[in-house]
Amino acid sequence: MRKINLFLLSGVMLLFAHQAISQTFTMSKDCRQKIELANRMSSDKQYDSALTVFNGITKQCNSKDGKEAVANGKAHAYNGKKQYTEAMAAANEALAVSKNTSLNGFFERGIANEGLKNSEAATADFNQIITLTEKNQNVKERATIYAKVADMDYQAGKMSEGDANLAKAMELDPSNTNFIIQKGDMYARQGKYDEAFEYYDKAVAAGRTDLDMYVIRTNARMKMVQDKYGTTEAQELRAKMTPKEKEQVCVEMKKALSLGLKDMKQEMFSALVCK
Repeated sequence: MRKINLFLLSGVMLLFAHQAISQTFTMSKDCRQKIELANRMSSDKQYDSALTVFNGITKQCNSKDGKEAVANGKAHAYNGKKQYTEAMAAANEALAVSKNTSLNGFFERGIANEGLKNSEAATADFNQIITLTEKNQNVKERATIYAKVADMDYQAGKMSEGDANLAKAMELDPSNTNFIIQKGDMYARQGKYDEAFEYYDKAVAAGRTDLDMYVIRTNARMKMVQDKYGTTEAQELRAKMTPKEKEQVCVEMKKALSLGLKDMKQEMFSALVCK
C-alpha cells in the first residue's frame, strides 16, 4: 500500500461477503451451509478451495437467491486470485440474476474493474452501491464505500471529488481512524508531509497507536527524506539529513521497531542513523 489499501482494500473486499447469507432465503439448508463454508474459505484466502465448493453446488443451488450467492462468491474468490476477467463474468451473472440490485455484485465487479484498470467503470460500480445503500441503516458500511470511492478519486486525480467522498465517510463514521489515516495518505502521496502528519497525529490522538500506524508514519518520514535528497542509501541520507529530519525519522522508526516491526533494512538504518 500503498497503505490505504492495507486498511481499506483488504477490509472492503470482504465488506459484503456474507450479505446474501443474512437475507431471507428460498434455497435449501444444505445449499446455504455450503455457501457459508465456501465464503469462510475465501475469508481465509483459500480461494481455490472456495471455488471448488462453489463450482460443485452450481446445479444444487438453483433458486434465485442461491444463484446470486454462488455467483457473488465465485466473483469474490476470483478477485482474491486477481483473476479479474473471471471475476467480472461471475459478478455480471449475479447482477443479471438480481436484476441489478445485488450490492455484492456491484462491489465485486467494481473490484474487478479496478484490477483491470477500468477506473471509470469501477467508480460507477461503487457509486451504484452508494445509491443502493442510501437508506441502509448500517452507516458504517456506507461510510467504508464512500472512503473507497474517495481513494479511487484521489488516484484518478479527482481531488475535489475525493475530498467530498472522504468527508462523507468521516461524517457517517467519525470514530473510524482509517479515514483519518487515508486523508494523511492522500497528502503524503502529494509530498505534503506536514499536512500528512497533522492527520497521522490526529489518528494517534484518537487511539491508533498500533504497529500499522507507526509503519505508516515511518514510511512517510523515510519517503520525505528520500524524495528531498534523491537517494534511498542510508549512508547518503545520514550525511545529508538535518538534525530535525533525523529526529523525525528515528522517532517513528524506533517506535515501529519497539512494537515488533521486522524489517532488516529499517533495522540497519536505525543502527546506522538513529544513535
